[in-house]
Amino acid sequence: MLQPFPSVASAKEDSFLQRRRIVAIPACNEAEHIVPCLLALARQEGPKPHKVVLWVNNTQDTTCERALSLLSSLPFELDMVNVTYSPDNAHAGRARRDAMCHATLGAPDDTLLFTTDADAEVASDWMQKTLEAFSRFNVAAVFGRALLLPDEALKIPTHLHQDDDREQAYGALLEQITAKINPEPHDPWPRHAEHSGASIAVTHEAWKQVGGIPLIPSGEDRAFYHALRRSHFPVRHSPDVKVYVSARFVGRARGGMAETLARRVIAQDDYIDEALEPVSARMLRVRQYLSQRQGSRTQDSFVERTVNPSPIRRAELHLHHQRAERVIAFLNRSRAGLQALVHQRSALFQDDTISNVRCNPLPRSAPHRLV
Repeated sequence: MLQPFPSVASAKEDSFLQRRRIVAIPACNEAEHIVPCLLALARQEGPKPHKVVLWVNNTQDTTCERALSLLSSLPFELDMVNVTYSPDNAHAGRARRDAMCHATLGAPDDTLLFTTDADAEVASDWMQKTLEAFSRFNVAAVFGRALLLPDEALKIPTHLHQDDDREQAYGALLEQITAKINPEPHDPWPRHAEHSGASIAVTHEAWKQVGGIPLIPSGEDRAFYHALRRSHFPVRHSPDVKVYVSARFVGRARGGMAETLARRVIAQDDYIDEALEPVSARMLRVRQYLSQRQGSRTQDSFVERTVNPSPIRRAELHLHHQRAERVIAFLNRSRAGLQALVHQRSALFQDDTISNVRCNPLPRSAPHRLV
């Protein structure tokens, strides 16, 4: 009996399933978390890693011993490397960069490289959902979401959770507006806007072409995303790919989540996450991008700016949220609205209801996302 030919979609999925999968994990004094981290990878439903590189750096605790205690029970190869950096070179960016560089040694050209954090526990379908995103959207990289472990979340005061929920909701509205004005086949709505090192997957080719993880002390995950976009690699922000992280107050990287939590517990920041901008600023940037792209063959994604000249006061966030909802309602109603944004100054930019709110300059200690 003749067998039907496989569909294009199933063929794509099979091609990603057949690739070698390597996970790189930088670890510094992670004895408390490393066992749950590795066990979460071992318990993946469906595809599992072929290899995990554990890059133990500048560590004085029992991280190595605890990891080795699992060696016989892990369904993947564990390659553990123990290094000591000088004080000038000891930072999260170097550790992640070196861990992923080591992971590529001898790896086939079509390898898929993953990275997560040593204090993180990936969801049981983390690898499966990541591979689905690769095959469905044909992208070079997939960024997942970093959420707090349920037990760890109890350490954080309720008002900080509420503040973060409001920021997350506003950020989602900005992404929805961007997706409506500039729809991208490889990264459609729903999507998120996180670029956390706790959940990154990238093709070997894309990783190599951008020069690997940027060698900077912190924020290497976001810098890596921008490097991919500057090199015109399509990226998917999949809301289905999830990792759960700790809520510690003493972190490993300056400017990271732990430092933000510790500061906000003492006194909440006056400004919200610096990655979130006023609605009108976001729309103007997208409109300018579309105008510049007209007549060009490039199909590059709209790339986020790295500096926010108009930070939002926390006390004014509800006003920005209302403006964003009105803009989405307008875009849903108006068929001609999107074209008007490109060819002429839309009525949206003339409407006082969505004009920029005057803000004071960004303080030296700029806020960061809780997650």
